[in-house]
Amino acid sequence: MITSIRSEKLVVISDLHLGNPFSDAKRMVIPFIKWAANQGYDICINGDGLEIAQSSFNKIAFDVPELFRTLGDMRRKGREVYYVTGNHDIALEHFLEDWGVMKVSPFLNVRSGPHRIRIEHGHIYDPFFVKYPRLYEALTHIGGYFLKINPKIYKVWINFESLLSRLRARKTGIIGEHPHFKEAAEEISRRGFDAIVFGHTHHAGEAELESGARYYNPGSWMLSSHYIAIESGSVRLMEWRT
Repeated sequence: MITSIRSEKLVVISDLHLGNPFSDAKRMVIPFIKWAANQGYDICINGDGLEIAQSSFNKIAFDVPELFRTLGDMRRKGREVYYVTGNHDIALEHFLEDWGVMKVSPFLNVRSGPHRIRIEHGHIYDPFFVKYPRLYEALTHIGGYFLKINPKIYKVWINFESLLSRLRARKTGIIGEHPHFKEAAEEISRRGFDAIVFGHTHHAGEAELESGARYYNPGSWMLSSHYIAIESGSVRLMEWRT
C-alpha cells in the first residue's frame, strides 16, 4: 500500500458508484479515461468508484468489466492508476489491487511541481456517518430501493442539501456540504498541503481556506462530469465534455 506519490499530471474523479441503478457514469467516464491516458495524465478514482451498498448485481456485471479493461489499457500506456477507497466500496479494499490495474490506498499525499496535494474520500468528516454509522448504513440501503423506484429522488435530495447549506449561519465552503468538510480541509492544510481534494458529498466546487490553501471536490459522476486536473502543482476544477 502506498500513501505518497509524485505525479506531474494527474486527474482526480470521484463517486462513480458503478453498480448503482442510478449511476450512468460509465457512459462518460470510459471516454474520459481514454482521453486522460492520451493526454499523459495519471488517474485517481477518489472513492466510491464501485457501489456495494446500493448495488445491482446485473448493473455491476455490466459496468465494471469495461472500466477495468480501460484502466488496464491506461496502465499499458505507462500511466498510473490510483484508487482511494470510500465508504461505499471499502469492503473491496483488499481485492481491488489484486485485480492488477490500480494501486489502492486510504488516502494519497501527492507531490506535483513545488506543491503538496492531499486526496482522500472524506467520509470520515461526515458528522452523520461518524456519529451514527449503523443508521447511516441502514438508510443507505433503504435509499437504494427508492432509487430503483425513481432515480430522480436523488436529485431532489441533492437540491435540498444545496438549499440547506445556503441557510446555514456558518459558511459551508462548497454549496451543499456540511461545514465540517471545509473545517477538515482547513486542518489538513495546516500540515503543509497547498490543496485538499475530497469526494463523498457529491457536490462539486472549490473554496479558499484561511491558511491560503484551496479545497476542491469534483462531485459525483452520477450528477455531473467534473474532475480535478493537477499539472506541475497547478490544481483546477474542470468539467469533461465530449
